Amino acid sequence: MISIPDLIGIVKAAVPDADVNVMDKTGMSDHFIIHVVSASFEELGIMDRHRKVQDALNPAMADGRVHAAEIKTAVP
Repeated sequence: MISIPDLIGIVKAAVPDADVNVMDKTGMSDHFIIHVVSASFEELGIMDRHRKVQDALNPAMADGRVHAAEIKTAVP
């Protein structure tokens, strides 16, 4: 399990200018919907945006703190 503030910190470490919103999808603190808005995404396609966020989440997924993450990305 992981807290929402910790999860936001992980994403913001990878995408410092991001506005990050996280919702606990199941109430069990291991399935999340993560919405990331960043100007740095302007030059990236949707798959590259998602990979950037997914790469940041991989350690938390590998050690079991995050079981599933639905990632949504956008530019401001």
